[in-house]
Amino acid sequence: MLEWRYLPLIETQMIGQMERTQMFAQFPAEGKIDVPPMLAGDLLKGAERLPFYDNKEFYSTDLQTLVRDHLRDVSPDGFDWLADQIRARLANWPYCALVRGLHFDEGNRLFVGLNRAFGELVARPYEKPRAQLVHYIQPATDIPSARGGRETERLHTDTADWETPVELISMVCVRADPSGGGRSRVLDVDTIRDEVHKPLGNATLRFLESEAVPWQLATYAGGGLKWRTVLTESTVCWRRYTIDLAISSEGATLPGKTLALLDAFEELLRSTDGTVDFLMREGELLFSNNWRTIHCRTPISNGNGSDRLMIRSWIRTS
Repeated sequence: MLEWRYLPLIETQMIGQMERTQMFAQFPAEGKIDVPPMLAGDLLKGAERLPFYDNKEFYSTDLQTLVRDHLRDVSPDGFDWLADQIRARLANWPYCALVRGLHFDEGNRLFVGLNRAFGELVARPYEKPRAQLVHYIQPATDIPSARGGRETERLHTDTADWETPVELISMVCVRADPSGGGRSRVLDVDTIRDEVHKPLGNATLRFLESEAVPWQLATYAGGGLKWRTVLTESTVCWRRYTIDLAISSEGATLPGKTLALLDAFEELLRSTDGTVDFLMREGELLFSNNWRTIHCRTPISNGNGSDRLMIRSWIRTS
């Protein structure tokens, strides 16, 4: 069992007539990276010496590479050090990295160039405001959930509706919610496997590793179904919304036993104390291994009226 340091009691839920207070883990020190001020300044100056590019232009991998190479030329040792620090944390627990101390330009050139150090930035076909390579995440454009709230408030894998989900996610906080809503939550596959094994047993763990379930593929990717397991020995793929769409819209069927197990798995994810909970501050950059972690945000009380703004990219490493 991983050793976590827990926050004070921060969330209370009513379950029937019982009050349950849930605790969450702090972001582990092993995942944090503090960028030296001189390096941060050099990278910002390098980014600002580049022309402004339209978001649509960043779909070009050649342009992504040009921006990366320009930034690296500004400080080769510093750029490589930062990329190596991030890479090490993505490859090992906690499978995510919280980078502090960078200063991002308005044209997103530093964001794109640093992300390109890890692979190709990819996205769904360009369609503002929701589909852009550098994607702007705002409460008003989050997908509503049929179960209440927003789908982003439930732990999930990004691009679960692709044939193969992207390997990495990168996200910068531009503006935090003034009321402290929209806290980030991340849960890693090691903790998930341990949590499944304890209450549900080894048989359930093996079932989730071997029993494929249906996922609705995005229409822009050709549509249809993809059958894949929720767990492997080292990865997790989860977005109940996408599984439910495969059943309701694509005619896929699952035995009642499997549906009950997925319900139990989802409840376990919702209630585990192993989920990391933290508020991203302005200028902080989060990299996550999308195959080894799932993520969400907490509700935002002001909803569509909040000016919370995050920018995100998906990175294909293979």
